[in-house]
Amino acid sequence: MTRKYESCVKKTIETKFRTAVLLSAASLLISAPALSQQPPDFEGRYIAAISDGDMRAYAYIDGRIGEKRGPDELALVALPLQSSELTGRIEVSNSVINPVYSIAHSPDGNTIFVAETATPQEEGDLTIRDLQPGTTLRAIDVSDLSAPRIVDEVEVGTRPLGVSVSPDGRTLVLATKTVGSPLTFVTFEGGEFGEAQQLPLQNVSEMPELFDNGQLPHHAEWHPTEDIVAVTLNLRNQVQFYQVDRADDGTVRGIDQWGNSIVTSKWPMSGKFSRDGRHFVTNDLKWGPDVGPDRNGTYAAPSQLTSIRLAGLEDEEPRHFIMSGVGVPQHAESIAFSNDGSMIVTLNLGQTWIPEGEAGHSLSTLSLVMFDAETGLMSHVGDWEMLGILPEGVAFDASDRYIVAGVYEYEGPEPRESALEFWRVQRNPGKAPRLVPTGYSVATGPGAHSLVVVNE
Repeated sequence: MTRKYESCVKKTIETKFRTAVLLSAASLLISAPALSQQPPDFEGRYIAAISDGDMRAYAYIDGRIGEKRGPDELALVALPLQSSELTGRIEVSNSVINPVYSIAHSPDGNTIFVAETATPQEEGDLTIRDLQPGTTLRAIDVSDLSAPRIVDEVEVGTRPLGVSVSPDGRTLVLATKTVGSPLTFVTFEGGEFGEAQQLPLQNVSEMPELFDNGQLPHHAEWHPTEDIVAVTLNLRNQVQFYQVDRADDGTVRGIDQWGNSIVTSKWPMSGKFSRDGRHFVTNDLKWGPDVGPDRNGTYAAPSQLTSIRLAGLEDEEPRHFIMSGVGVPQHAESIAFSNDGSMIVTLNLGQTWIPEGEAGHSLSTLSLVMFDAETGLMSHVGDWEMLGILPEGVAFDASDRYIVAGVYEYEGPEPRESALEFWRVQRNPGKAPRLVPTGYSVATGPGAHSLVVVNE
């Protein structure tokens, strides 16, 4: 491995490991899809998406963030879709340098939470490394979608990578890069945050060969019905499950490992529980300091989804088991379950920085995977190309007939366009479902990435 490549690997692991995930401007001209005149019948209450105006997508190639394109924002789109205009928007600091779960919503849908992974670009900032680590979680009241307002904020630790909400909506969990106590819990009641509690991870031995000693999480996800949190440790290819221990007043006072540790495929970026909470599926991106370009210019193997069957909640000696794995295209950063639990969609960055026609080139894609809720088995249905740079954030609508995907930017002159794209899940009797672009999109502020669809 060359010294230049070692430097690149170290930089990208410390932020968000993409050795190269974007289009070369000289190789392929891509523009936003033409807008369909008829909005799709996308069901739900609203869509919430965040956008990062602080850096160009190609910063992951050359490290240079470029001039600030606009404010970081939270964008809101009321449903059903009436036009291509946003219903509401508000400036909220956020960053694309994270897993794609920096946004979450309360169970009643009236509050959006946004974790700040990096602070906004300041004068003199030129590279990704110049951006300062964020420390703040913010709550935004969206009960009136046309007039969102920030109601509270709290310090939650260094570089929070995402946020997940407990089933009762009273507590949030965040994976951070705070050495020694990286797992943060904070209550939210009556429109206010409580004091953040930062805890160490249990039974995570030191691995000196890894730059973070293998002890910092990359994602934390709350179980849909229980006080159980899944934590992915990407550099050690591992998932831990923890039972949350609460005091009488409901505050978190500790965690206890629940069941055995699970070794996944390489580099589990994040994960999602199945709708019934019986399985946990990770998206393993095959990244790492020991991954280098092969002779075809490929920087990572295809990604893999790993399905883990959880122990019974009442088991005296709980044991979790890997049930299946299925391959999807490279850099599958975003993953979402359908509401009925039968499908998984991934949004894959591809390798579009390699010139078209050369070995290793691939466009960004959406993948559809069928999921058996009883067995945890998965089957890969297909992949569909999309014309976007750094697409991140994906979700089904309430009916599971449509999908929305965030596109960080499209090729073109500055200011580059960003949008939410809408795709249809086409189901024909006797045939596997497939994804079809509707041609409809909603423009956002520069740098759209993480998103949620709220049905409540």
